[in-house]
Amino acid sequence: MNRKAIIGIVVGVVGLGLIVLLAMSIAGEPEIDPSIGFRDVTVEGDNLPYVQDPNRGDSAIGETAPTVSGSDWNGVSRTVGPDGRPKVLLFLAHWCNVCDAEIPQAQAWLDGGGLPDDVDLYAFTVRASRSRVDWPPQDWLEGHGWTVSTIMDDEQGSVDAAYGVVGTPFYVVLDGENRNLGRITGTVGPTGLDAMAAMAQASISEGDEAQDGVTEEDGEAGEDE
Repeated sequence: MNRKAIIGIVVGVVGLGLIVLLAMSIAGEPEIDPSIGFRDVTVEGDNLPYVQDPNRGDSAIGETAPTVSGSDWNGVSRTVGPDGRPKVLLFLAHWCNVCDAEIPQAQAWLDGGGLPDDVDLYAFTVRASRSRVDWPPQDWLEGHGWTVSTIMDDEQGSVDAAYGVVGTPFYVVLDGENRNLGRITGTVGPTGLDAMAAMAQASISEGDEAQDGVTEEDGEAGEDE
């Protein structure tokens, strides 16, 4: 057997071995569930319209947001709706560089006692994509030590549509009756979080004053009768 034939056989054997090793490696990799970054979501009520131009304010202020029910990656169920408690909602995308910078600030603000006792903070993972960085979103959030109550959007983007999300990070402030007090996109930091929490908290006293007025008028009407 000549030298060229021997070299050809060796090359062929080595090539076959590499193919076998590659096939074994692929076969040995655990199959990743493509739905791992999503959860089922229920939306009751009309979606808030999208903010056409965030620089010109929110035309949907005062409109009632839909009630959204879902869960986090551990299966903990949550509902954001008219439960009498005002809320600040934060929408995050795992591939968003601005979100990645905003999360540590929001977590530090929460850990430092920035959130009032009578205001709730919820986060939503939206626009998840397996083909983009920091997939899946739960690993990304846990890597930041995230402790905020979170709901994961479904693959259809139901949460995204429900609140009219136009970019991330995106914030929505709701009163206790689930009325929209304002929406904003972009980074806000601790100062912005303080402002939104104060806005949410102020809606409590405004609601109490309105209720006191109704009660007083009703009482006077009853006495006249």
